[in-house]
Amino acid sequence: MAEEAKKGTLLYDSLRKVINIIDELRDIGVQQHISLPRITVLGTQSAGKSSLLEMIVGMDFLPRGDGVVTRRPLELRLVHVPHGQ
Repeated sequence: MAEEAKKGTLLYDSLRKVINIIDELRDIGVQQHISLPRITVLGTQSAGKSSLLEMIVGMDFLPRGDGVVTRRPLELRLVHVPHGQ
């Protein structure tokens, strides 16, 4: 189990670096010249789309409840703020 947690941490750290680079490129306007990557999540009701997005972000931020709760388009822009800032 510790090995899986280590892999998850490495994946999260790597993903965080990629997201930061993409944000920096977007901030200087590179998207006017090239298409920057985006994540699209599609699936049936209760298939885990919201959970996947929360896992990528690394925190719970979407509403929870019974039935249809997050049935709406979302555009998320992740900005990492280091601890202490």
